[in-house]
Amino acid sequence: MRLLSYELGRDTPTYPGNPPVELRPFTSIADGDAANQFSLTTLNHNGTHVDAPWHFDPAGRRLDELDPATFAFWRPSIIDLPKGPNELISAEDLEPFAPVVAGADLLLLRTGFGGRIRDSDPVAYGHSGPGFAESAGFFLRQFPALRCMAMDIISAGAPAHPGEAVAFHRAALGPDVPGAANSFVLLAEDCRIDADLTADDLALVVLAPLRIAPSDGAPCTILAFSRQDLNRDNVPDGGAIGE
Repeated sequence: MRLLSYELGRDTPTYPGNPPVELRPFTSIADGDAANQFSLTTLNHNGTHVDAPWHFDPAGRRLDELDPATFAFWRPSIIDLPKGPNELISAEDLEPFAPVVAGADLLLLRTGFGGRIRDSDPVAYGHSGPGFAESAGFFLRQFPALRCMAMDIISAGAPAHPGEAVAFHRAALGPDVPGAANSFVLLAEDCRIDADLTADDLALVVLAPLRIAPSDGAPCTILAFSRQDLNRDNVPDGGAIGE
């Protein structure tokens, strides 16, 4: 099993203007309390998280309104599209991958940007990342099976291109897309898509957002299971994944 999400903590990189994650002790055994507890203060779009349509569409579906089955993906695909700081990904960039996207319910897009600098330079990761152009959102809406795209950048919107950032989110999440073959494409941002992750690791991907109501998006844990993981013989205590 592979984790495709990052821990949420004080060092989590943030998008420009977003407040940092704050953890404060509430009770402490070391201070004589019966238990350890802490308070967590965070924007719901800090760290690995998923955007729902309501994020950019006031009439759109909220995250808490979606069926839990929405977050299990049995046909994930991964593509490599290297991009550097402040670059945009357009429909033209994605077009060569159309056959791959057409067969996927979850598209994992690896730019390599996160793997290069997320830990070493979190400020640059948060402020100078690549993102998507509006045309890429229209492209993704052509594929009826596609329900989500995950990416190794802090946001689908490049901070250097705020207009395109808004336009792409609306194109991917909003209803008014001429010729769209699906209702929306969820966006999982700030994901861990390591360089050694391959299609063999992706027999099943489960995206588990924090259940908040109402919610336009939420931090999430993302688990990837390989075919070997799903093999009944590899599950302890007689259990089976995917029965």
